[in-house]
Amino acid sequence: MASEPTTESITNPTVTTSDAEHWSFGLNWLSSIVGLVQIVALRIWSNLRLMLAILAGMIVAVALVSSIPVYAEAVGYRVLRDEYAQNTFANVLRFDFLYRYLGAQGGLTVAQYNKLNDYFNQQAPGTIDLPVLMRGRYISSDKRSLMPPGGDSPAVTSVNLAFSDGLADHIQITDGGWPRTTSSGPIEVLMTGALARQLKAVVGQEFFVVDSQDNPSGNGVTIRVAGIWQPKNPAEPFWFYSEMKADTVLYVPLESYTRRLLTREPRMITVALWYLSDDGRVIRSAAVPAVQAHIDEGIREFEALLPGVQLDVSPGGVLARHQERVQSLTTSLTLFSLPLLGLVAYFVILVAGLVVQRQSNEIAVLRSRGVSRLQILDIYLLEGVLLGLLALGPGLLLGLGAALLMTWVQSFLVLQPVSDLPIELTPAAWQRAGQVLLLLIVASLIPAFGAANYTIVSYKSARDRLTRGPLWQRMWLDLILLVVVAYGFWQLTRNGTVTVFGVEAATGDPFTSPLLLLAPTLYIVVLGMVSLRIFPIVITALTWLSDRLRGIVVVTALRYLARTSRAYIGPVLLLVLTLSLSIFTASMAGTVDRQLFDQIYYATGGDMPITDRGQPADGGKLSFVPLEKYAQIPGVNGLTQVVQSPAEVPISNGSVQAQFLGIDRTTFASVARWRPDYADAPLDQLMQRLASAQQNVLISSALRDQQGLQIGDHMTLKLYGGTGGFDLPVVVAGVVNLFPTVYPEDGPFIIGNLPYVFSKAGGPYSYDVWLKLSDNAARTDVETGLRNAGIDFIERGYAPKDIVAERGRPERQGLFGLLSVGFVASAFLTVLGFLFYAVLSFQRRFIEFGMLRAIGLSSRQLGALLACEQALIIGIGALAGTVIGVSASYLFIPFMQVRAEKHALTPPFLVEIAWLRIAIIYVVFGVMLLCAVSITLLLLRRMKLFQAVKLGETV
Repeated sequence: MASEPTTESITNPTVTTSDAEHWSFGLNWLSSIVGLVQIVALRIWSNLRLMLAILAGMIVAVALVSSIPVYAEAVGYRVLRDEYAQNTFANVLRFDFLYRYLGAQGGLTVAQYNKLNDYFNQQAPGTIDLPVLMRGRYISSDKRSLMPPGGDSPAVTSVNLAFSDGLADHIQITDGGWPRTTSSGPIEVLMTGALARQLKAVVGQEFFVVDSQDNPSGNGVTIRVAGIWQPKNPAEPFWFYSEMKADTVLYVPLESYTRRLLTREPRMITVALWYLSDDGRVIRSAAVPAVQAHIDEGIREFEALLPGVQLDVSPGGVLARHQERVQSLTTSLTLFSLPLLGLVAYFVILVAGLVVQRQSNEIAVLRSRGVSRLQILDIYLLEGVLLGLLALGPGLLLGLGAALLMTWVQSFLVLQPVSDLPIELTPAAWQRAGQVLLLLIVASLIPAFGAANYTIVSYKSARDRLTRGPLWQRMWLDLILLVVVAYGFWQLTRNGTVTVFGVEAATGDPFTSPLLLLAPTLYIVVLGMVSLRIFPIVITALTWLSDRLRGIVVVTALRYLARTSRAYIGPVLLLVLTLSLSIFTASMAGTVDRQLFDQIYYATGGDMPITDRGQPADGGKLSFVPLEKYAQIPGVNGLTQVVQSPAEVPISNGSVQAQFLGIDRTTFASVARWRPDYADAPLDQLMQRLASAQQNVLISSALRDQQGLQIGDHMTLKLYGGTGGFDLPVVVAGVVNLFPTVYPEDGPFIIGNLPYVFSKAGGPYSYDVWLKLSDNAARTDVETGLRNAGIDFIERGYAPKDIVAERGRPERQGLFGLLSVGFVASAFLTVLGFLFYAVLSFQRRFIEFGMLRAIGLSSRQLGALLACEQALIIGIGALAGTVIGVSASYLFIPFMQVRAEKHALTPPFLVEIAWLRIAIIYVVFGVMLLCAVSITLLLLRRMKLFQAVKLGETV
């Protein structure tokens, strides 16, 4: 018997049993997802503080990686703006496009010109797809002979009849007025003032312009000078074509050009130019390929209208270099950021481990009740995804701020605000943010992988093995990697570079070669891991020594740490790595900064070296402005006189070439920048040796070693300067390794007394003056002062400008900016991690503290006990971090000296440990200790003794 239709089938006959099952499955699936989200939200809420710590780590990571492409784009724009400095006005980056057609065989027809002109006005701006700032066109005839009226006299000059858009707004009529359009009679034109003066022409005067050679001889047009003009500003963009300002150009109104000139000679236009100026501020590296494609499309369309049209001026090449530089900078800074991101990832894993540790018992119960390992991991995965989504927005905003700070960085943790740059999110920033969040989410699952295997039995068993070291210690990974570090250092010592999988680090520039930082970074990480293997040994030794001390606090603290030292491996390693990387970074920055000053001042001698060429005088000699006049120039604080000449040094079988530097010993020390390693004796002592006798000289150590010279040896040099060569008897009075402006790579050198040289040469000849300038001196003011003093000089450098230019290099600024931001971020996470460990340690030892209070320890003694523990942990970690950071600085920083140029290694690196910045780092961690102790004391005050004792009875 057929069943009666149900109510559902009557009201909705299209729904079948399979459809109902489908909808039921979908609802169940959605309900499961909602339920899972609710569970995850509750779990996050129950561990809110730890989850906020993971969130902070994700935000920091997103900020670091997103700041790199944002910074690269900003400084790329700055480089682009600087390269186009001549095209920048009113804070607008102007991109110029100049289309040119040079007519052949009679020039353009009117129809051809009209097609090109219509395309330029209507379609070209849209094809390039940039905001238009200005557009213009210029047409001109070929050269025509200009004759007096009638055309019977010889030509007085050659002229072009031309027209240009907007001419009236950019010229000044000095005589007469704007030319009128006439239907008959002479054609009125504009003539430049220079041509009018050359021809002695006046307003109203008529001339005859001969037609082109293609027309019958004697044909031409009569013109009348309506006005005489000059440009308002010859440097403004309107004069995009230099010929537009030429004296040979006679400007004609457009109506006269088209109705009278082109009517009688249709192919008169032999030069046609179209100019387009676009606003390039909207350009970003990601948009460069599209802009380049638009440019190529525009020229193809122009050529389709008339073959032979060329794009003479275009930003295409500059934009391509801009895109390449931004991409290169982004890649190198991303590689530089890997150690910092490693620290952040380690922090996230550390905190995630704390979360899993607190939930291990819960996981074991769930696993014992049938929940699968995959379901456990799904819960943690969903937690990570939710935290990642929450971190994305704040991380990107923080990344914008970090990128802005990076554009201000002059050195490590040294900021100087600069002009505004486009700080905005790029597609690459979003992409990098997503990638790092994905990696951190996976990293946060690492602790859950092990815990997801727990059952009640295995969890209880695992608790008994908490004293075991981490896996990498049990596998001896730190000691294995120590061999790799030794091999990397051996490579640096032998070859000056590092090779990884066949890829060799570029020698010479640490700002563009991340592989150069690979060896010191690996050294710091591995030594940090090794220090944690020593950490329990140190604590055990201190515990043995503490047995001889009185009091209970220190002894109890050390004995507790000796029993549970493995529990502090995570935060101590984070502290050691952060501190050692910071010390190495600060020392590298300080060393590189000092080297920058040393190298530039070694090359220039003073702030502003110049060569005084002198003025010819009687007898073929030169006269020179007295040196007192230099001192009177505004901005000059000091000066010294120097002469450099080639010399021949006699040896047993001939002579060797050398460099001779004559100095004024009385003023040299006050101007030149000197380093102690330039010689074995101080500079003032060297100057005294020169002062003891006028023939005394200082020789280079290379010359001493090559020729076996000793103090007191006499020799006669052959010097070449002035009008010829002359002999110079000298006595060796000292030895120097280096001396400003002379390089051992160019051969041996000798330093002598300048007055003695001039006396032997028969008078002064062209010499250098090294100027020492005040801090606020302007280069242009000094140059003006030199000219006003009548000094015929050649400028040989300007140290302050070179220093500023080098400090502003995007690669250098980006590296120091990234390291500065990274230090702040890693220090923040380290402090945060330690505070969490302090709180969780207190919670874990709650019962223990209750028992200690119950047997008679006061709250003050417990507070001292915890403070002692924290001080020992932070102190030992800080000591290890300092030793590792300082040793890494001395070992690896010397290999980071630029090696690309001939004189790149002179002067050599002097490693400078940044003790002042290290002190600041110590202050940061000292504050961290105070915060940890303060929080612990607060928790002790709030602890209720009966709760701890009662809870202890139930355990």
